[in-house]
Amino acid sequence: MEKIQTELFRTAGHNLFLHSPVEGHYPLRESISHLMRQRQITAAPKDIVILSGSQQGLDFAARIFIRPGDTVLVEEPTFFGAIQIFRSAGARVIGVPVDKDGMRTDVLEALLVRHRPKFIYTLPTFQNPSGVTLSLERRYALLNLAYQYQLPILEDDPYGELYYDGTPVPSLKALDRHGYVIYLSTFSKVLFLGLRVGWITAPPQVLAKFAHLKQMTDLHVNTPAQLMLEVFIRRGYYEKHIMLLRREYAKRRDIMLKALEKYKVPGVSWNKPEGGYYIWCRLPANVYRHKLVANAGKRGVVFLPGEAFYPDGTQGDTYIRLNYTFAKLEQIDEGIEQLMQAVRETSTADSDQQSGHNIKPLV
Repeated sequence: MEKIQTELFRTAGHNLFLHSPVEGHYPLRESISHLMRQRQITAAPKDIVILSGSQQGLDFAARIFIRPGDTVLVEEPTFFGAIQIFRSAGARVIGVPVDKDGMRTDVLEALLVRHRPKFIYTLPTFQNPSGVTLSLERRYALLNLAYQYQLPILEDDPYGELYYDGTPVPSLKALDRHGYVIYLSTFSKVLFLGLRVGWITAPPQVLAKFAHLKQMTDLHVNTPAQLMLEVFIRRGYYEKHIMLLRREYAKRRDIMLKALEKYKVPGVSWNKPEGGYYIWCRLPANVYRHKLVANAGKRGVVFLPGEAFYPDGTQGDTYIRLNYTFAKLEQIDEGIEQLMQAVRETSTADSDQQSGHNIKPLV
């Protein structure tokens, strides 16, 4: 990136600091179009709008589709940032349960009939926070329900390229044959958080509204960031970087899973994600989560409490989200050991611990 930046200062000159088009730097849109083809998604450059991260895409979707009192359906649990954005727009946010195969589409239809939502929000691949992936069968079921009820699907896909086991499942956008899926993605989770560059591909009428909001809010995405990313992708650095991340993050995931097994406390259960960032852990029922946060913090261990990911805020108090991508390799084993020790210390009497032994994990 330093080499690319130095080169751009020399070759792009003052253009590096001028406005770029509202829809985004066209060569970057061309490069993203190429990346999308690798994800089995057909999207011409004109069908892509560059955003300041996919978080801006969630905000724009809320502004476009939601009026106070409207309902939005989300997975339960789901990304807490989306819950906050939809609520700030005045929406009622209703959760659809998730199991090991993703959103429960058998429950979804009754919720569609009852609530008549404006759209369905989903992270179908390596979901945040649960790490689960919506099965291919359920992806088709979700799309068919969207067609039947003429309901948009907002697909958030920040982790789709970070797969470590098996063959990735096609995105909803790749399977969509009638233009019901609004697809958001970002470079934040696979490249650089600080650049704040994401994108949307959607039907033309939706893209036009996104571009209008982009012009009203911040005019365009950071010009130097767009030019640097375009060169980074065009020269093949992006694909090499993704391959490196898959190897590195798979290694970290496996170390954390091994440590969880090594230091396991009775009543603790977890999933094995096939990609993404997160391991979703269920704690024994007798662990007071607020005390656990404090005890773990004293030991230098940080996690995200589960209730943040539930729309009603009253569930998830027995879950925690662990991130294996941030810590150094040598810190993971020690961190899990300290976390499990904090769990032991936070548990109530030994007789109560037995109640957690047969807890059924979410995933």
